[in-house]
Amino acid sequence: MWTYNSYLELIKEGLEKDVGFFFRHDVDISLKKAVEMAEFESKNGIKSTYYILLSSPYYNALEAENLQRIRTLRELGMGIGLHYDNSIKLQDANQCCSEIIIQLGILQHHIGELEEKSVTFHKPLRGVDINAETVNLLNLSNIYSPNFDQRFKYISDSGHNWRENPYDIINTNDMVHINTHPEWYNNEEMDMEDCIYSLGIEFECDKEVNKLVRSMREYRDRVLWPRKDIPVRIVKSQM
Repeated sequence: MWTYNSYLELIKEGLEKDVGFFFRHDVDISLKKAVEMAEFESKNGIKSTYYILLSSPYYNALEAENLQRIRTLRELGMGIGLHYDNSIKLQDANQCCSEIIIQLGILQHHIGELEEKSVTFHKPLRGVDINAETVNLLNLSNIYSPNFDQRFKYISDSGHNWRENPYDIINTNDMVHINTHPEWYNNEEMDMEDCIYSLGIEFECDKEVNKLVRSMREYRDRVLWPRKDIPVRIVKSQM
C-alpha cells in the first residue's frame, strides 16, 4: 500500500463502489514529495487538499523554493490548507483559534487568498485537547476542519501505518476522509526508514535522522495499533 499505483488502485476501487472521498495530505516532512504526489494525482484526475505545516522542523514553508512548491500545488489544481501544531504552546480554545487565524493569514500573504480556509491538526492524539469550543470558534471564523466532519469515516497512514485496513473501510462506508502523507509514497515500496533517508533532508548528523525515525516509530506504536512484525532498527544515513 506504499506505492503511487497502489494508492491509485484503492481510489479507483472506492470510486467504482460510488464512495465519496475527501482526499487530504498532511505535509509533515517534505514539500518536494508533496509536489511529486500532486503531479501524480493531477495526471490521474485526483484533486486533494495539501495541509502545510508552518512549524515543521524539516522544511521552512516560507523559504522561496518552498513557497514556489506550494504555488505549484495550486497550479496543479490542489487545495491548500494549514496543518497546525497546537502542542507547541498547548493553548486554550481562544488562543488556539487566534493562532490558526494568524498562521492562515501568513500563508495567504505569501501565496494569495485561499478558496476555502481550512485547518487540520498535527498529531492531535499527542496530548492535545482540541475540544468542541475550538470547533465552534473555527466555525464562527468560517474555517473548515475536516477533522470534525462527521459525515466521513476517517482513515490515515500516520507513522507509515494504517490504523484500519483501507479496503475494508471503502467496502463498508459511503463517504471516506483519507489522510495520506506524501513522504511514504514512491514508485517502489519502501519501509519507513528508507522513506525518510530517501528524502535527502540535510540533517546536521545521523543523530538527528535517527531521532526522527524513533519519533515516528513511537507515534505509530503508541497511538496506532502496534505492528510486532516490524523490528525496531536504527539505520545509518547514506549521506
